[in-house]
Amino acid sequence: MKKTYLICLIMLSVKLQGQIQITQAHMPSIGDTIRYSVSNSTALNYKSTGANYSWDYKTLSMSSQDVYRFQALLSTPYSTLAFTGMPLGAIGYKIADSIGSGQAAFKNIYNFYDKKSTGWSAVGTGFTLSALPLPAGGVYKDKDEIYTFPLNYNDQDSTTFEVTTPLGNQFLQLGTFKQKGYRINKVEGWGTISTPYANNVNCLKIKSRVVETDSLKVTSLSLNVGFQANRVEYRWLSTSEKIPLLEVTGTEIAGVFTPGSIRFRDNYRAPNTLPFGPRARFTVNRNSGVAGKDTFSLYNQSTPGFGNSYLWTITPAAGVRYVSASSNTAQDPDIVFDSAGVYSVKLQTTNFSGTDDSTATNMITVSGKNTQSVHASLLSGTGIYPNPVQNSISFSDASLAGKDCHLFDAKGRLILKTAIPSDLKLDLSGLKAGNYSLLITGQETFILTQFIKI
Repeated sequence: MKKTYLICLIMLSVKLQGQIQITQAHMPSIGDTIRYSVSNSTALNYKSTGANYSWDYKTLSMSSQDVYRFQALLSTPYSTLAFTGMPLGAIGYKIADSIGSGQAAFKNIYNFYDKKSTGWSAVGTGFTLSALPLPAGGVYKDKDEIYTFPLNYNDQDSTTFEVTTPLGNQFLQLGTFKQKGYRINKVEGWGTISTPYANNVNCLKIKSRVVETDSLKVTSLSLNVGFQANRVEYRWLSTSEKIPLLEVTGTEIAGVFTPGSIRFRDNYRAPNTLPFGPRARFTVNRNSGVAGKDTFSLYNQSTPGFGNSYLWTITPAAGVRYVSASSNTAQDPDIVFDSAGVYSVKLQTTNFSGTDDSTATNMITVSGKNTQSVHASLLSGTGIYPNPVQNSISFSDASLAGKDCHLFDAKGRLILKTAIPSDLKLDLSGLKAGNYSLLITGQETFILTQFIKI
């Protein structure tokens, strides 16, 4: 009897120490600044889980670091949201400097959260659209309940969300950007996690499956097109760190999970620990120019000024040409861009003592020689012919060959996705009669137009 009693006490002790509970007290507050590292360790197994499980991710690499800065609503660029239904106590943080490229790029992107005893919820969003440099903000009509408190092992819930963000201001309205969907959360594991930051920290593991449709509505064209943004999110939460010890977002198809974004809680770690290690620095002779015409000269300013090797990376890479006998390993390369767009530049510098890198996001903006005229002609309906259409439709500008073409019916449903053929003629003989919309996208192109099929 005494032996059985002792075993029960040990099992109870393990449960009390290991199965933590997450509440409002363990979430961030306004003014918190918490460092994290970004990793590219996509080969690790992030799906493994269970009760009293030990997750060992000590081999996570660090590609860069940043800081979560949790701000009061009124101290962000989107303070006007306070007058449109956003909770005054909303907590905001910038999730990205930029997403996308060209005229369709979203910049200065913030999410806003509400922290209550019942849960941690997304209640608003803010961003700036490149095509219209005015802040755009939206308040959730149906908030996104990311965590429902208290969180315990085996808890499961399903919630919906919806937010519509106007594009423009009171003087000029381009349309709206809408995000709508549902989230299924399950606390699928408990135990300890080890990362480069800390070892054997008690945690809960949460899996979230998010099914989301993003819709872009252009008022002048009465057009509403939708795109799927489905994802799976894994988070390991503790009672001590306020942000996840590890958070991995990706896609899951037929049971196979592919990570896309990996972040883990971390301390500051200097890029180099050996003496005489390089410090990567660079500049450029110009920040804007014309595709196929202007040459951009990158000037390396790394220290020390000798004994280094260099590797330049331009993102996106399509349409990038190194000229003047230079290359991506030159000290000061010269570049011509064949495609319009917004480009980021990264320099990696290496010597006998280590490696350092520096990235300038959206450093170079390249415009196309005929971009504006192409946009104008298509938006007015003169860039496609004939209209109405009987069997096929043709495009008047040869630069559109190979661009992605999305065809939507009158209800906004995607019925065809293809590339514009090299002969600039698209066969539509199988379409029923009616009104249709075309969305043409490419590195320098974001075009919306309509036609009638007879």
